[in-house]
Amino acid sequence: MSLGNGQDSLWTQEEQAYWLAFDHMSGSGLGVARVKVLYDALHTLKDAWHASRDELISLKAIKDPEVLDSFIQRRKTIDPFALLAALERSGLRAYPFYHPLYPARLREISDPPMILYVNGNLHPDYMRTTIGIVGTRRPTTYGQRHAKDISRALAAAGATVISGMAVGVDSLAHWGAIEGGGRTVAVLGCGADVCYPAGNRPLFKKLIEGDDGAVVSEFFPGTKPEPWRFPARNRIISGLSQAVLVIEAGETSGSLITAKLAFEQNREVFSLPGRIDNPMSAGTNHLFKNNMAHVFLGVEDMLNELGWVSAPVGKELPNVVELYGKEREVFELISYEPIHFDHLIERSGMAAGELSATLTMLELAGIVERLTGDWYSRH
Repeated sequence: MSLGNGQDSLWTQEEQAYWLAFDHMSGSGLGVARVKVLYDALHTLKDAWHASRDELISLKAIKDPEVLDSFIQRRKTIDPFALLAALERSGLRAYPFYHPLYPARLREISDPPMILYVNGNLHPDYMRTTIGIVGTRRPTTYGQRHAKDISRALAAAGATVISGMAVGVDSLAHWGAIEGGGRTVAVLGCGADVCYPAGNRPLFKKLIEGDDGAVVSEFFPGTKPEPWRFPARNRIISGLSQAVLVIEAGETSGSLITAKLAFEQNREVFSLPGRIDNPMSAGTNHLFKNNMAHVFLGVEDMLNELGWVSAPVGKELPNVVELYGKEREVFELISYEPIHFDHLIERSGMAAGELSATLTMLELAGIVERLTGDWYSRH
């Protein structure tokens, strides 16, 4: 896997192998929260994987003796480098939680995936303006038309459309974004190399073979779809999105789970109004009744509500900010693809203290953003 900009040395294949191994501990009580504590303490999961029982106790990441004993026993059965080899054979990329290309918005939710597996192009710029679109698998003619038309208009305005590639509203949303010449990302409840449903093969190929689409999942390559995985993936659809739009939904529609999760994640929720005698509007009208959603009145109204003056993808340095000397030099070294502080030292030739002060000034100007782990990107 290549990060570009010479960043590979800061995220090695070896370290990735151990993230894959920890990810395979699901169900053992060793979730992302505990793994984050281990990583923050040691700055490497290799050392955490090989740590003794006493060392793990001293780190206070695994306080439950049963969880600790389970980890020590289960790690004997997992080969990190066999997992890495399987990942490479799949052709997918894996972005662990602290990886610079892990979507920043997804880190904000209460239970983020430990690893996001990616099939296709998930460029950071594409994830800056995102709208989740979900709805029933059996939309009416009204729902079908609006799912496609709204997605097409959002994509043309520069937004990336996020959905779940299910039959119905999801698939129409993806196709609408593609027809609008924009970007779209599908979140699956199976491996990102598994096309589900199988009838969506043309859409799946379109998403992974072009430059403007991707299929993502929290599940290891090859994982087959199971019913319980789909409600779990809904939190990723909403987690990747700045706002979620529900097109049509019955009273028990899974898209209402996504809307509820979005509401809990402090995302804006919009819903397409429908007739009161239409069963496919029962869920969306329920959202209005419980003050969980804005009434969707049009794409322009939605973008205004979100405060989007225009799509920020690919924006240049604002004219009101004028940079000189070291600030200009450092800013020109930073792009929308994250770069590590250590590489900025190498490229700028500046001392760490001087570089840190310069980066602080750029952050205060609102044109550079500091990411987790001393990575920086243009804001």
